[in-house]
Amino acid sequence: MPYSLAEKQIEQLSNWIATYIAEQRAAFQGKAASIEGKHHRALQAFFPADVLNNVRVVRGRAPEPPFYPQLRALGIRNALPFSDMAGITFQDVTVHVEPFTLPLLFHELVHAVQYKHLGLQGFADAYVRGFLTGGSYEEIPLEKQAYELEGKFSANSAATFSVEDDVRDRIRAKRF
Repeated sequence: MPYSLAEKQIEQLSNWIATYIAEQRAAFQGKAASIEGKHHRALQAFFPADVLNNVRVVRGRAPEPPFYPQLRALGIRNALPFSDMAGITFQDVTVHVEPFTLPLLFHELVHAVQYKHLGLQGFADAYVRGFLTGGSYEEIPLEKQAYELEGKFSANSAATFSVEDDVRDRIRAKRF
């Protein structure tokens, strides 16, 4: 079920998300480490070197965003349970609750590439608008792309492709 909010409300929500992302990135960054060498090598044919070299990973649990009560007041009852997600990427810092599998890391690195090309505010805005338009997490185009490419990788990791090219193509086609 799509949500209908005024443009000013959408902009406020996007700003809240961007602030939350920046705060969580700062909170986790000092505890995060480089991607393990075996994972780096396994993914280098799919991701640009700058992403693989700059993304940091850490095991932890992201807290629920402080603005969730305001979302509920707006009638949004199915907001993402950030604290229970297997993994979440805050720009170039990936926080994971579950043990890191290659497919989970792949999914999160797709988001790192999206951030790289959309920027923090652009990513937050696309995420919010995708959620509101689709009415659920599963319908957010940024997530759809990450799951689609993760699935493609999982189905045949020998068939390499460029995640960055896919992200650029979707941005040019205004699919976010």
